[in-house]
Amino acid sequence: MRKLISSLGLASVLSLALYSSAIANPVTAKDLIGKKICWSNGNVSTFGPGGKYSSPIVGEGTWAVTSIGIQLRTTGFVGILDIDKQSDGTFKSALEKSNGGYCK
Repeated sequence: MRKLISSLGLASVLSLALYSSAIANPVTAKDLIGKKICWSNGNVSTFGPGGKYSSPIVGEGTWAVTSIGIQLRTTGFVGILDIDKQSDGTFKSALEKSNGGYCK
């Protein structure tokens, strides 16, 4: 009986983890143009019109949506920023190692 309950508990946790990741979507340009995302790590990503990007951590540069993430080219970083939009409208990024939302 104990094994059955343990197995059911593990199955529940795994299904919740899969469901949570299934409801996240990569961001689109529409999600970002003209917006600022305030990250829980203290960073603020500003996605200006015309592909202008700004962050106090990586500096000024450009951004573009690609099939694998947000291509950033700044004074302090060149690479892909992964941003997933959660079902509640917040954001998650492994690169930022934090959660975020539109700045108020």
